[in-house]
Amino acid sequence: MAVVGMGRFEHGGDVYAHPGVLDFSASVSPLGMPASARGALVRQVDSFERYPDPYCRDLRTAIARHEGVPESFVVCTAGAPCYSGYEQALLASGARVAEVALLEEEGFRVTSRFADAIRPGVGLAFVANPNNPTGIAVSRDQMLRLLARARQAGCLLVVDECFADLAGVASAVELAQAWPNLLVMKAFTKTYAMAGLRLGYGMCSDQGLVGALERAGQPWAVSVPAQVAGVAALSDGDYLPRLQAYVARERARLAAGLAGMGMRVVPGQANYLLFKSPRDLYAPLLRRGILIRRCQNFSGLGERWYRVAVRTQQENDALLRALGEVA
Repeated sequence: MAVVGMGRFEHGGDVYAHPGVLDFSASVSPLGMPASARGALVRQVDSFERYPDPYCRDLRTAIARHEGVPESFVVCTAGAPCYSGYEQALLASGARVAEVALLEEEGFRVTSRFADAIRPGVGLAFVANPNNPTGIAVSRDQMLRLLARARQAGCLLVVDECFADLAGVASAVELAQAWPNLLVMKAFTKTYAMAGLRLGYGMCSDQGLVGALERAGQPWAVSVPAQVAGVAALSDGDYLPRLQAYVARERARLAAGLAGMGMRVVPGQANYLLFKSPRDLYAPLLRRGILIRRCQNFSGLGERWYRVAVRTQQENDALLRALGEVA
C-alpha cells in the first residue's frame, strides 16, 4: 500500500482512504455517541424533513445551561475550525499569520513568549486549551496574562477548547463575563463522538461580536439532526464524568506502555498522546490495520513524532501489541 506525503492542512481520521483500519488518528470519545443522542435521532427522524431552526433556540438554551453562561453569549456553528484550520482560513482571507512555537525544552507549554507576541496590530490570537497535539493545558495564570495582553493590544483571544471537557481541564468560559475580548470555541465533535454531524459553538460576552458571527454564518448552518443530537447529549449528566474517568485511566495505561517501549511520551492531559519513536511506525502499523497520526506537519515537530488517540481498553491493547511487533 502506498503512503502519500502529508499536506500542510491534513488532519487525522481519513479512514476512507484506509477502509477497515482501527483508527487512532482521530481523537473522539472512546465511549461513542451518548445513548441519549442516538435515541433522540431515531425518535425524531420525521423532523428531519423540516428546515432547521436558524436560531438554534433549544440548542442554545441547552448549551447555556450546560456551560453556565447567558444564552446571549452562545453562537452555534456547523462544527468548529481547528488548529491548522485557523491558518488556512486566515490565509484565504488575506491575513498575515505569525506562529509562536511551543518548545520541547519548555515542556511544550504556553509561556510568556506567547503573551509577548500579542502586540498592537495583532487582531486575533489563537490558543488551544489543551494544546493539540501535545495535550498540555494552559494554566489559569497564563490565560489571564494572555487576556490582559490581548486587551491592551486591542486583540481578540480565541481559545479552542474542543478537547477541554475530555481532558477535564478548567474552562476559560468562567472568564467570559469579565473579558469581552475572549471567544471560547467548543464542539460536540470529540467529546460526544459526533464528528459526522458537524456541531460546534462559541461563547463570548461581546454582543457585537456574537451578532457579527451570526450574520457571517450561512442560513440554516446547523442541521436538524445536529441540533437534536446536541440537545439530547447535553441532557445526559452522567456521560461526561464517566468519559473523563475512562480517558484518565486508559491514558495513563497507554502512556506507560509507550514509555516501556522506549518512546518519548509527552505527559498530556487530553484523550490523545504525543510521542516520539526511535523508528518509523506509520507504515508498519498501517500494514497491521492500525492508523495513527503523523505529526510532521505540525510546526516544530519532525518525522517520527506521532499522536495516538486514547481509545477503548480493547483497542488500546491492540495498539500496544502491534507496537510491540514493530517498535
